[in-house]
Amino acid sequence: MNILFLTRFDPENINNWSGTLYYMYNKLGEKHNLKIIGPEIVEQLTFFISNNSSKYKNIQIDKYIHRLNELLSERIKRLNFNLIFFGDLLFIPFLEVNLPIIYLSDMTYEQMRIHYKKSDENQDKNSPTKVLDSKSLINFERLILEKASKIIYSSEWIKQKAVDFYNIDPNKIEIIEFGANIFAPEHYSIDINMDICKLVFIGRDWERKGGDKIMQIYNKLKEDKFPCTLTIIGSSPKQSLHDSGDDLVIIPSIDKSKQKQAEQLNKILAESHFLVLPTRFDAYGIVFCEASAYALPSITANVGGVGQPVKDSKNGFLLSAEAAAEDYAEKIKTVFSDKENYLKLRASSRHEYETRLNWDVWGDKINNVFEEVISEWELNHQ
Repeated sequence: MNILFLTRFDPENINNWSGTLYYMYNKLGEKHNLKIIGPEIVEQLTFFISNNSSKYKNIQIDKYIHRLNELLSERIKRLNFNLIFFGDLLFIPFLEVNLPIIYLSDMTYEQMRIHYKKSDENQDKNSPTKVLDSKSLINFERLILEKASKIIYSSEWIKQKAVDFYNIDPNKIEIIEFGANIFAPEHYSIDINMDICKLVFIGRDWERKGGDKIMQIYNKLKEDKFPCTLTIIGSSPKQSLHDSGDDLVIIPSIDKSKQKQAEQLNKILAESHFLVLPTRFDAYGIVFCEASAYALPSITANVGGVGQPVKDSKNGFLLSAEAAAEDYAEKIKTVFSDKENYLKLRASSRHEYETRLNWDVWGDKINNVFEEVISEWELNHQ
């Protein structure tokens, strides 16, 4: 198929959307001809806004987005595509093309507004979405969901949120889980040394990912004389630390696009016993897929879409959002002390990766959606 990959972010850049777009793009490229449209349009729009920043009230940015969609429609009509994939809040609401549109996301803007307020406040003041008010963006999203031939979400949680808020037909929505944004390990081990329990925490947003709680969990385990270490990846503790010697390792950032840093991450995942992420909110959690690829069970909070990649007792455990550090510590000690069942948990964690949480499975499922949408579109447009 000839597919228009419509997005404001460059999918060839592995650092965009934590690598998710990169893996999608490359997986689709194995079977389809792809053309990227979008990043250059956002640059032009941002340039326009930045040069008219003192006139925001007079710009009527909603009308500008409408005109942007008209120009984009004219451009697409001159090209030969079978369908439009992925989408963007700015590119689709007023798009007029004779093509099926498959829209994919892990969030609705309505839920993002609730859970990611801090990120929105820190956004570049000249960002197109920053200029638009919430009412406009929610209206854009409503138009997109109505216009799309099929909607792909990564979790049942966000599907239900979209159905409830936008009154979308649930039959129009497909759930396709994301994969691990790492190259699948050729060598992994179910059996592992269990003299010391090695914990790993991964997250850039220290507060939202529950960084304060991971320190409480670690300190509680140490108080209980439980032999353990903790590696923190992606951020740094905000509170003062007790001297833990070599038992606490902090790696403020890892760039998976750089081979040595990617190998460092892979080694940590392969040697750890639990990914512990007491997150306050996650729309999905690619990191849980990555952990499962290394047979690494996750212990996390059952919030947002986390319950999609993490299945209780299969590749980890879901604790309530209100669970205290003591609850996490007790779960770690209980599971780790039973070696036989812990190793079974590692095996089932890897099984979840092999059967659900990888991009090959994602590709097969989304290609089936493509074929169904194209067949239905051609039948209805004969």
